[in-house]
Amino acid sequence: MKQLFYSSIFFLLLFGILTLKSPSPAAGALDFAIIQPGQPGSSEEAKPVMDALASYLQNKLGNGQPVKGIYLNEHSRAVDFLQTSPPQWGIVSLGFYAEHAVRFIMTPLGSTRPGGSDNDIWRLAVGLDAPDDWQALQGEVQGTMLFERNAATCLIFGAREDKLPFKILGTFHPLQSLRATSRGKMAGVVLDRRQHDAMKTLSVTKKIKVIYASEDLPTSPVVWFGPLNNRSEQLTRILMDMRTDPHADKLLKLLQTRGFGPADQGLPKLRLDGNERCSQ
Repeated sequence: MKQLFYSSIFFLLLFGILTLKSPSPAAGALDFAIIQPGQPGSSEEAKPVMDALASYLQNKLGNGQPVKGIYLNEHSRAVDFLQTSPPQWGIVSLGFYAEHAVRFIMTPLGSTRPGGSDNDIWRLAVGLDAPDDWQALQGEVQGTMLFERNAATCLIFGAREDKLPFKILGTFHPLQSLRATSRGKMAGVVLDRRQHDAMKTLSVTKKIKVIYASEDLPTSPVVWFGPLNNRSEQLTRILMDMRTDPHADKLLKLLQTRGFGPADQGLPKLRLDGNERCSQ
């Protein structure tokens, strides 16, 4: 049951940074990173998934160029990685994209489809005795997406962290946060679409109410780091064709997705620097 409370390993973000002080990826390489702070597992545990995706891409490229991938779920480690070992492309969480798209020169190439969904919704769940107005809530609110504090609060509440009446904290254990909330030991927990759907099957649901929901949000984007080129175009074609490629069926199931779709057109406006609601 705990596994249902997390987004799939595949939808952990990946990102790379291309700056003057950062080393450049090998010419022609398509190394990638999947990064989503707050998700379970480790780089070692996710290695078989990364290797399977890398092998698929390498076969499609057909040029003998090795492809490597890494999974990172700790925010600080992911940032350090992008600064020292930038990949060409990645899949990043929405919060990570919103916070770091400008810094790491991220250009959306496509969108993921976790569980087949083409959008996400973040909901604030609280105990039954809590106020119905989120602006009257006091205490601590946790969520797997709250490691990128200002970006996350802008996405769901339209306000930066210091404008909220409660404290927020990222967590790797949303189920524990939910139970603490149901017992009145925590103010609330923010759940993404898949976590909320999983919550419906738990007995703790009877002690929880949802008092606020975000507008529809994009799923974790596929991004390219740095200027687009023929390699980014080639990668986009390969990813978009996976939905109809019978040789990709097992890989897509492993990645817990039904394939990739076009990049959400609203992504640039969700960057922290471009979000009008949180520009101050």
